[in-house]
Amino acid sequence: MSIIDLVKDGLELVQQVEPGLSAAVEVGTALGTAGTAMVQVVQKGKQIVVYLFTRRKGGPARPDAPAGIVPIPDGEPVVQKPDVALVIDINRRTLRDVARYLDGNKIDADVIVLTNDAAYGDAVKFLDPEKPEQWAELVKEFNTGMNRIKKAVGAARMHIFLAAPLPLAFGLGSVWGTVDEATVYHWQNQTYHPVMHISRALRQA
Repeated sequence: MSIIDLVKDGLELVQQVEPGLSAAVEVGTALGTAGTAMVQVVQKGKQIVVYLFTRRKGGPARPDAPAGIVPIPDGEPVVQKPDVALVIDINRRTLRDVARYLDGNKIDADVIVLTNDAAYGDAVKFLDPEKPEQWAELVKEFNTGMNRIKKAVGAARMHIFLAAPLPLAFGLGSVWGTVDEATVYHWQNQTYHPVMHISRALRQA
């Protein structure tokens, strides 16, 4: 199963169960299936929601099986692959571009989407520069979300694809630190480039 197909099926689930999804994510971690994808809600706060897209266990769903949301134990890891792509999607819809990059470079990964739009619609939900408290709250929720994400991914290699305003990216980096390793990608010339490896080595003079 390609990552493009995983993303397509996962987005189908998110869109099929709206508006029920918004209600479901309010109560915590949830799981749904569509086609060959599973979508787990890793975290839901006031400013962000974190989705995990992974392969459905046991093969495709039955054609007559309705898409839906069912509770699963909080913090239960669902990641199946040794690589995980973390897509921080705030000011540009990047998920399909990331999927194409991963497939093209043969990186077989599960996908985590962190966004400020629970419905993940086509229209981007921009942050209001007149409400700095929302920006600060998003960074705090990102910090909490990363703790949940770390439980979900375990020892998997993290690949970070970031589409966020510069001040927000600075804030997210400040709470990420250098303890947890990851590769960060930069979008240029219609593709991604692995430009930085986050590790303790960055702090060495």
